[in-house]
Amino acid sequence: MNITRRSFIKNTAALSAVPMSLSLTGCDASTTPFAHGVASGDPLSDRVIIWTRVSLPQELLDKIDLSTFNLEVRWQVALDPTFDTVMNEGIVVTNAEKDFTVKKDVMGLEEKTYYYFRFIVETPDQSFTSTIGRTKTLPEFDVSRVKIAFTSCSHFSYGYFNVYARMAEIQDIDVVLHLGDYLYEYGNKDIYRNHFLRNRKVLPEGEMISLNDYRLRHATYKTDQDLQLLHASHPMICIWDDHEFANDTWKHGAQNHNDGEGSWKERCAAAIKAYYEWMPIREPSQGDRQKAYRQFRFGKLVELNMLDTRFIGRDKQLTFKDAAIDDQDRSLLGVEQEEWLYHNLLNAQQDGVKWKLMGQQVQVLQTKIFGKFVNADAWDGYPAARNRLLDHIVNYDIDNVIFLTGDVHSSWAADICHNPYDWREYNPITHNGAVAVELVTSSVTSPSIPVPGIQQIVGDAAKVLRLENPHIRYVDVKNRGFVTLTITESEAIADWHHVPFVGFVNNNVFIDRSFKIKDGEPKLIKYKR
Repeated sequence: MNITRRSFIKNTAALSAVPMSLSLTGCDASTTPFAHGVASGDPLSDRVIIWTRVSLPQELLDKIDLSTFNLEVRWQVALDPTFDTVMNEGIVVTNAEKDFTVKKDVMGLEEKTYYYFRFIVETPDQSFTSTIGRTKTLPEFDVSRVKIAFTSCSHFSYGYFNVYARMAEIQDIDVVLHLGDYLYEYGNKDIYRNHFLRNRKVLPEGEMISLNDYRLRHATYKTDQDLQLLHASHPMICIWDDHEFANDTWKHGAQNHNDGEGSWKERCAAAIKAYYEWMPIREPSQGDRQKAYRQFRFGKLVELNMLDTRFIGRDKQLTFKDAAIDDQDRSLLGVEQEEWLYHNLLNAQQDGVKWKLMGQQVQVLQTKIFGKFVNADAWDGYPAARNRLLDHIVNYDIDNVIFLTGDVHSSWAADICHNPYDWREYNPITHNGAVAVELVTSSVTSPSIPVPGIQQIVGDAAKVLRLENPHIRYVDVKNRGFVTLTITESEAIADWHHVPFVGFVNNNVFIDRSFKIKDGEPKLIKYKR
């Protein structure tokens, strides 16, 4: 049954007498079918994804066959927030197969231009209009400045999304990157949550495993007003990490998945389907949704490669006691993604693109404590894969490489080199030997130490890591937050914005540290605003 606008109105006259309430996800919204807000993402120079979700009233759900019901939703894109100058509009059909999410790849847009967008659902006697979102296309040709904000790790039950609100307030951001762990699989009785925050509970109550579970969890997150504000303010480029599936995911399993939870393949298929339904991400051109890694160009100034270091090609994590951890064939990206990345980096260098960014999940930098590596889930656990990537950068003279990283719920900055512990290969005074730099954002809410408040008490102790790891130029484990990176032809300036409290709604934010990276010099220089 295909429902056009007129037939929808004709066959659902009862809508005029009942409030629009969110029922498919178990959350209430008495005045609008757009209870989850709007979003935009994956901007290119001539197109951008716009997104929303329609929540049907229970009275309608009781009268229709969801297996055949299709709903038309109007979308509009304009140059002004009053929609006096509508540049493009059309109809998208959604249904239960899509969980009534609405996603449109709006084409034919002008480069580096702000646009406003909205969605409309009509009932017999009135129209329901969504929140208005603002988005921006990427530059194709001349561009003198790009500003990117990035963050990761937003655990709904560990605090309020104050970080998102502070990001939304910065008007000159071109795009926001979410580097993974946009949502978490844990239920309300799991230990990994702040049990003092009784009103930050999620649906479903337990761990998300099935398609309906993943959909419900996405829906819960998108009822958060600060997250809605961020999505309505800036386009987002997102990539998953492990918790969009289950903790410590790799290509054939996860630490937080067992045989009693069913098929890993089916669980992954459910997680990926829900992710593409609920996130403003473009469908892969070849149709394989597992291949979420992709590339973005900001004129000749910046190339951004968004990497999947978690799912598509990752070999299983090993302990540092296992000699196989040094096997030359071990991969974090997988063969296909590695080759894709190497090609992109070389092509960008040959095309004269100034800065090469890699948005990815886990730390590239080496970390030792008392002489031993400690994080086998990061690139430290895949040394051959890291060496291959760094060799490619060195062998092809690829300059101005910056890694943008999340995952560890803390802030870091480091020079990247093959062996930072050997003065013959890396000089911590002159930075000679460094081939790239890494900027690591803190989290939205997830704690560096999973006991509420403890990270603020013992956080300064982490600074001793710099004594043993001379390439690490900055570390803070106390604060949540995000990073902004402002890029010009001559330099890139990174600012760590910290939000010290997430246990209650507040406006506190401060810049804790800034670094400058000069064109052609892979080293971090302290910078004062």
